[in-house]
Amino acid sequence: MASNAILERQTGRLPAELTSFIGRDAELTRLRRLIDEHRLVTLSGPAGVGKTRLAVRAAAQVRDAFGDGVYFVGLSGLTEPSLLAQAICDALGLTEQDGDAAARLAEHLADRRVLLVLDTCEHLLDECAILAEELLRTAAGLHVLATSRQALDVTGEHTVVVTPLGRPDPAADTSPDGADCDAVRLFAERAAAAVQGWTLTHGNRDAATRLCDRLDGIPLAIELAAVQLRAFSLEQVLGRLGTHLFQVRGRRTTVRRHQTLRAAVDWSHELCSAEERLLWARLSVFADGFDLDAAENVCAGDGLPPEAVVGALTGLVEKSIAHRADRGGQARYRMLDTLREYGAERLTELGGADRLRRRCFAWYTEVLRRARRELAGASQARWLEWFDGERGNIRALLGEGVAAAEPGQLRDAVEALGRLWALRGTLGEGRQWVDRVLETRDTTGPGWSGCLAAAGLVMTLQNDLDRADELLDRALAQGRADDDRAGIALACAGQGIKALFTGDFDLALQLLTTADGRYRGSGADDVLLLLVDVFRGVAHLFKGDFAASAEHADRAVRAGEERGELWVRSYGMLVGGLALWLAGDLDASMERLRASLRIKRDLDDGLGMTLALESIAACMSSQGEPDRAVRLLGAADRLRERTQTSWFGPHHALLREIHTGRALEALGEERYRAALEEGGRLPLADAIEDALDETPSGAEGRPFQADYSGGVSSS
Repeated sequence: MASNAILERQTGRLPAELTSFIGRDAELTRLRRLIDEHRLVTLSGPAGVGKTRLAVRAAAQVRDAFGDGVYFVGLSGLTEPSLLAQAICDALGLTEQDGDAAARLAEHLADRRVLLVLDTCEHLLDECAILAEELLRTAAGLHVLATSRQALDVTGEHTVVVTPLGRPDPAADTSPDGADCDAVRLFAERAAAAVQGWTLTHGNRDAATRLCDRLDGIPLAIELAAVQLRAFSLEQVLGRLGTHLFQVRGRRTTVRRHQTLRAAVDWSHELCSAEERLLWARLSVFADGFDLDAAENVCAGDGLPPEAVVGALTGLVEKSIAHRADRGGQARYRMLDTLREYGAERLTELGGADRLRRRCFAWYTEVLRRARRELAGASQARWLEWFDGERGNIRALLGEGVAAAEPGQLRDAVEALGRLWALRGTLGEGRQWVDRVLETRDTTGPGWSGCLAAAGLVMTLQNDLDRADELLDRALAQGRADDDRAGIALACAGQGIKALFTGDFDLALQLLTTADGRYRGSGADDVLLLLVDVFRGVAHLFKGDFAASAEHADRAVRAGEERGELWVRSYGMLVGGLALWLAGDLDASMERLRASLRIKRDLDDGLGMTLALESIAACMSSQGEPDRAVRLLGAADRLRERTQTSWFGPHHALLREIHTGRALEALGEERYRAALEEGGRLPLADAIEDALDETPSGAEGRPFQADYSGGVSSS
């Protein structure tokens, strides 16, 4: 079985297998049974033996048994133990807001039948064990499949030792049987992929068999050997291997299989050019993949000219040290954990590892500064996609940067990340990092106003108003001392939103108006300050002044349109649509709300989609379609479980009561509950298509109508 196919980690989805799966039939049969019979199964074994590929294949085969989903959580790039629960929340699409990701996760899984695949647990062994045990205790339908170099040692755990691929006895006659051996089959297939026209023949089968036996049947070692056929004949590969297998350095493990793999990696390293070796070591600083721009900016210099990076990276790809793992149409690269760890060892031996990490943090900080400047414009969607791809690297770097980064760099990085956390709905994770910075670093003095204001805004949106008050006051005082108009504007905006949350709408409008004036006079272009008109619209909405609410919402929409911005613009459409609904202009309201939902869908904004679906449901109810309305309400409620927040603060229930009361009166208790449950089971894509009056996937005709006998029909 191939163990070193680099698999793109798309949130929550099982990674795609980029190379064929060889053998393991008996193991898969047993593993499927164990997953059914035991709630925690751990695949253990040495690096390179194929634990991840086996887990992914088994999970795919049992998918139908888990009605609420199978989710893959890759942990290799996670270096912050405190973010383990958040990483799992990310995989499940849960954007928790109160900072307690573990509690949010337990609540979500409590009544669901889910299989979690936790991949590469060994560096977070205690944290994985504690969290897995807690989740399994509170969620009766949860099953966990873990991969780790050692068992989690949790009550009820069933451990499966993943052994190397089966290989023949080289002393036996291999003429008919060698080709059927899994190890030889793997070598033959990878060799054919590496060298056009290479085939396993009667003449080379004996050498291939002996090679696989010498490599102990370890998939990664076999694949690294197969790649060497680009430069050597099979006999030469076998001969060179013989000189390397027993030259394992004394400080390394004495477990023979680990020695074999280490020797194979050592051997691949020796076949690299000096520039390729240097790049291999330096690329280990990226915990979760990299693109060419990052490699050139972070790794070049000191023996590796910038113009040589492309050639060296190409060489590493050709030697299967690095692999293409494109994301969103953009070329990205990854190294297997084993090979990245090897590179990290080499980097330590070369010296300068700390210096390179500081350089990497500085480069990401500069990119984040650019992102902050451009988030309020047409590049917004591109930056959100970039952030999704780089989140693992940023987490790893922040873990060290909070303690050691230059203050200005840390301040600017966190300030920019605050905006990205807000746009992606991961305020809980943002809160963890903000708290750590506030607790461990000096955040007084010039330049900190904007960062403190962003932190206060995060805490306001989490309804931690006392803490927010303290930070916003500090931000305002520091902004005045620095004459930082943008920082003052953001602090005033935070105070205005806080007043909105407490129900003091007049004070909210006064502070938000002050913030708007400060913002327009600052010359800044800040996506968070574009929200000022959205929240002014919300304040007027709850004061009952629907015309003023729509006016401010329209200002936010126009500001977004002028810049090519989408996120704030779509919230302006949402608030404007609600104002029109409450004013009785239902057709105009529906047009605005649907436009907002289309953008929220494109941005994958979970909170925005929740609010838009619920608002469209309200409009449908007023238009005399209570059945469709309640179905959408059920879909929105299920999506809300991911977000656990509302930007309308505690006043959200007032809007909810208006349209739910009308629908309940029209349908009656029984039909209302049936429609709500129907919507809760509806796939999100179908719910959105229904809300937009589009033809649902795989169906013809008008949107779904509820069939209260328990199914769904189209009419």
